[in-house]
Amino acid sequence: MKATTAVKDPVCGMDVDMATAAGKTEYKGQTYYFCAATCKGKFDLHPEQYVGKSAGKPKSDHSCCS
Repeated sequence: MKATTAVKDPVCGMDVDMATAAGKTEYKGQTYYFCAATCKGKFDLHPEQYVGKSAGKPKSDHSCCS
C-alpha cells in the first residue's frame, strides 16, 4: 500500500496529496502545494498574503478552486 503525504493548500485550506497536487511553487526555500491552478495562481501573485498564515477552515464548496 502506497503512503501519501497530505499538506494544506495555503490559499483555500484544502488537504492536498503532494504526489498528485495540481501545482506547486517554491517560495523562499519552501515548497507549497495546491489543489488547483487557480489557487496556485493566487499564491504566485501575492505569496506574502498566504505565507505563515493558516488558510483556516477549508471551504466546503471549493468555488475558489475551479
